[in-house]
Amino acid sequence: MTTMSVAMLLQHSELAETNRLILIFIVLLAVVILGMGIVFLVIAMKAMKMAKELSASAEEFKQKMLPLLDVAAEVGRTSRDLLNETAPKIKVITANFVETSETLKATSRTAKSVVEHCDVTIADANLRAQRQVARVDGMVTAALNTTAEVVEAVGQGLKVPAQRIAVLAGQARNFAETFIAKIRARRAAAEESAEPPFI
Repeated sequence: MTTMSVAMLLQHSELAETNRLILIFIVLLAVVILGMGIVFLVIAMKAMKMAKELSASAEEFKQKMLPLLDVAAEVGRTSRDLLNETAPKIKVITANFVETSETLKATSRTAKSVVEHCDVTIADANLRAQRQVARVDGMVTAALNTTAEVVEAVGQGLKVPAQRIAVLAGQARNFAETFIAKIRARRAAAEESAEPPFI
C-alpha cells in the first residue's frame, strides 16, 4: 500500500506540475492574445486616421480640380467655336492660294515663251548684224583691192566710216549678247520665283 500511495503521490505531484505548466501556458497565451488585440486596435486606429486624412485630401483635391475642369471645358468650347468660325475662312484662303498658284504657273509659262521668242528675235538680229558687217567688210575689201589709187584717195574717206561701222557692229553684237544674257537670267529667275515652294 505504501507503494501505491507513493505512486499516487507521484502521480498527484506530476499532475500538479502538469496543471501548473498548462496554467502558465494559458496565461502566456492570454497575454499574447491581449497583446495582439492591442496591436490590432492600434493598427485599426491608425487606419481610421489615415482614411480620414485621405478623405480630407481627396475632398481638397476635388475642390481644387473642379474649377480647373470647368476652365478646361470652357477652353474646349471656345476652341470648338473658334474652329467652326474660322473653317470657312481657311477654306477660302486655301482655294485662293491654289488659284494664285495656278495663275503664277500660267504667268511663268507665258513669260518663258516670251523670253524664248525674244531670244530667237535677238539671235536673228545678231545674225543679220553679223551678215551686214560681213557684207560691209566685203565691200570695203573689194573697193580696196580694185585699185591702189582709189585706196589712197578714198581710203581715208571709207576707212573711217568702215571702222565706225565695224565698231558699231561690234557694239551691236556686244549689246545683243548682253541683252540675250540678261533675258536668259530673267527667265531663270522668273522660273525659280514662279514655282511655289511646296509644289
